[in-house]
Amino acid sequence: MSERIYARFLLFMNAVDNDLLEEALAIPKGKAMLHWKALTAAAACLCVVLGLLLWQGRTPAPPESGVTAADLAGYGYTLPLPADARDILYDLLPSPSEIPIAQARFGTGGHAVTLRAWRTVEPQEIFDDETWTDQMDWSDGGTTLSLRSNAQTAQVSWYADETQWSVRSDTTPADLLDTVDDIFSVLGRQLNRAPENAQDVHYNAFYLDDLAVGETSFTLDGVKYVYRIAPTYDTSPDFADISGVEGDFDHQAQAEVGWCPARLSWNDGGPGKVVWFDVVPGQLYSLSVDAGASQESLLDLANQLFLPAQDEL
Repeated sequence: MSERIYARFLLFMNAVDNDLLEEALAIPKGKAMLHWKALTAAAACLCVVLGLLLWQGRTPAPPESGVTAADLAGYGYTLPLPADARDILYDLLPSPSEIPIAQARFGTGGHAVTLRAWRTVEPQEIFDDETWTDQMDWSDGGTTLSLRSNAQTAQVSWYADETQWSVRSDTTPADLLDTVDDIFSVLGRQLNRAPENAQDVHYNAFYLDDLAVGETSFTLDGVKYVYRIAPTYDTSPDFADISGVEGDFDHQAQAEVGWCPARLSWNDGGPGKVVWFDVVPGQLYSLSVDAGASQESLLDLANQLFLPAQDEL
């Protein structure tokens, strides 16, 4: 039985007044036979109702169920859908509390996506259980996110402003994270780190040497950049390089990004990278470029992109 049908069944069962039930049971002995006939008829009716409910539970709710964005707004929900969302279907799902779960199903990028939100005082799981093969948790833009995936499904969840959010799709984790990035933009929050005039912006998250890395890739003036952030407990001066860029460089230098110690490596007009470390929150950063590198250009863009974690608290 689906959650919707189960909620309707509970509503039906709770509609019987307790006093009326006790009065109905207090039947005089002389009318016992009539009483049992009445109970038998009532039981038959109940079986018919249950049968209908169970039969309906096997049938998916029709798209024309009538739930609209205005209905969701009545419960305090405004679901932040990406600009390219199509074939949108809204729904309200029962929850353990008096506040239902808001849902929107839509298509984007050739994939089906389900977005759910639940106003709750603490983080909750709001999708059915699934067996995941890959899991990771990380913090970016002041928000803690969790990514779960297997060969068929990916799910991203986060809790913010007393609302549990969760997005599930039959797409790759990287593609789903791009959708989540669009959702964050509608929410007025920032997940990716890219200049306003950047193009081909993509957000991703993955493990690199046991570090949970959040990555923004983008193109600026025809040049591809990759910006990364990763939390770490290692506060040693010889901090890790999370850029993933290897090779020999003609130039190397020490500098600062903000107040953070930084190391630069580059070839004039060619590839380059800058890595730095903010010791107070324990955050590693890197910015790499595939062409046009110089010490000045690397430091200039790194300082533009660097958002100190202290300002996110």
